[in-house]
Amino acid sequence: MYLTGYDISILRFTWGVIEDILNHSKSIKSFNIRVREPRDLDPGQFIMLWIPGLEEVPLSPSYYDGSLMRITVMKRGPTTEAIHRLRIGDRVFYRGPFGNGFKVSNKGRYLLVGGGYGASPIIYTAHKIREYGYEAMYVEGVKTESDALFIDEAKSLGLDTILVTEDGSSGIKGLVTDYIEEVINEYDYLLGCGPEGMLLKLLELCNRYGVECQLSFEAIVKCGVGICGSCELYNTGLLVCRDGPVFDSRILSRYLGGV
Repeated sequence: MYLTGYDISILRFTWGVIEDILNHSKSIKSFNIRVREPRDLDPGQFIMLWIPGLEEVPLSPSYYDGSLMRITVMKRGPTTEAIHRLRIGDRVFYRGPFGNGFKVSNKGRYLLVGGGYGASPIIYTAHKIREYGYEAMYVEGVKTESDALFIDEAKSLGLDTILVTEDGSSGIKGLVTDYIEEVINEYDYLLGCGPEGMLLKLLELCNRYGVECQLSFEAIVKCGVGICGSCELYNTGLLVCRDGPVFDSRILSRYLGGV
């Protein structure tokens, strides 16, 4: 059974207090939470956030330093709407962290790709890569300039930073995957999170150019520990909560036929 050998502490709820709130847009906010109980949390892993009276939602933090955790939340349903109504000083409850995160301990050049809201775990990963002192480029792809999330933060980390907008309102005009195809062969590793179509295209590019990649997929996660099966990835038997949410290109190519 999957829970054998599991760190049981992450299955129980802990809580934190909201210290600051940042409004990115009408539909996206970030909450800085001072955590009560520090837990190891790698970039790309997720927590199950709970608002009493509502369901849990999986969220991959956009920053964590052991005492301060930032969650970035898109409003798209009753629970996330309730989260958006929270205020400074409110408590939030969560379990976790769960799943596999991004592995960034290997020396090399990293290409970090965030698509829309998927930039959340990528910017946290960027912080970790800078701690290691590795070279990296941060690329964020959005529909329009107002959707950009962490461009200034990536620049403050000293990363080469590119914004790609589909409507050309800022940065480079076009699809982020088109830009990635132009530069991918300059990098050793690609790490990405975003819409499904973007991820599959990134996987195809990485296979074509021989670049190792790790991609974070989203799914409907209910239990967080691989029991309910609600988050199966493309009928492969892989579970996003247990085997992911970050998958490397070898696993994805084996199960998805090489794309």
